Amino acid sequence: MRHRRRPAAKKSHGALWSIIYIDLMTQIMAFFVIVWSVEHGARVTQTPSLGTGVGMGDQTARMVDLPGDVLFASGQTQLASDGKAILDRLFGDADSGVLSFDQGGLAQRKLVIHGHTDDVGVKDANFLLGYQRAWAVYQEIRKQSPKDVPDHVILCTHADNTPQKPVAADTPKPDADQARAKNRRITIEDLVVANKPAEGK
Repeated sequence: MRHRRRPAAKKSHGALWSIIYIDLMTQIMAFFVIVWSVEHGARVTQTPSLGTGVGMGDQTARMVDLPGDVLFASGQTQLASDGKAILDRLFGDADSGVLSFDQGGLAQRKLVIHGHTDDVGVKDANFLLGYQRAWAVYQEIRKQSPKDVPDHVILCTHADNTPQKPVAADTPKPDADQARAKNRRITIEDLVVANKPAEGK
C-alpha cells in the first residue's frame, strides 16, 4: 500500500520560514529606528527596561531640561508667557517630526514629561506641584497636535531634588539657592519603546 506524504510537514516548514522572515524584518526595522534616533540629534542613552522592550530595548532619543523658574512664576502652575514661547519653539514646527509618533508598527514613541520640584516645603505638596506643572506643559504641547499627543504622553512628578545632589544643611545660602533653582525644572524625554509581540507569535 502506498503511503501519501502528509502536507502538515510542508506547512510547518513554511511556518518556520515565516518566523525567520518576520524576525529578520524586525531586526532590520530596529536598526533603522536606532539610526533615526542618532541622526535626529540628541544623545542616545540606554534606559532601564520597562518590561515592554523586545530586541532593541528602550531608547531615549532626546532629553531636554527646561528651567522651572523660566516656565513658571514662583509657586505657580500656570505657564508664564516665556514658558509658552519656549514650548512653541520646541514643538510648534510641524516639519520637525518631534510629534510624529508613527514608527511603522515596530516601536512606539512616548513623550515623558517630568515635573521636578526642590526639597523645600511639604513633600506631598511638592508631589502635587510637580504633577500640575507637568500637566500644564502637556496641555501646551497638546495644542500643537491634539489628535496624537494624548496616546503618547506619560506624566511623572518628582517631589524632591532628584536626580541632582541633595542640598546639605550647612550649604551656604547662595549655593543652596542655586542648587534648588536647578532642581526646579521640567524634563521632556523622547522615548522609543519597542512593541511587545502578540501572544502566541
